[in-house]
Amino acid sequence: MAYIRIGSAKIRVPRTRAGRTALGGALLAGGAFWWLPLLGIWMVPAGLVVLSVDSHRVRRFRRRNEVKTLRWWRTQRKRARQEPGPKFG
Repeated sequence: MAYIRIGSAKIRVPRTRAGRTALGGALLAGGAFWWLPLLGIWMVPAGLVVLSVDSHRVRRFRRRNEVKTLRWWRTQRKRARQEPGPKFG
């Protein structure tokens, strides 16, 4: 059984490669209709994660963006801690 780990959670995905590809493609296609009530932009990263199980190109793309986002996030938090707040009085 194939799993995707997100933090401490394990999410089960289809056993076959064709099933995972179909699920990932469906999530990406659903993300294109983000303005509809049930569908949303959340489906795009979910589709990329499912596709990254089998595709080295998608996995590399996802990992690069994950690293960039994490570095950006840490830089923003570091700046927020270093900058003093406004002085009153």
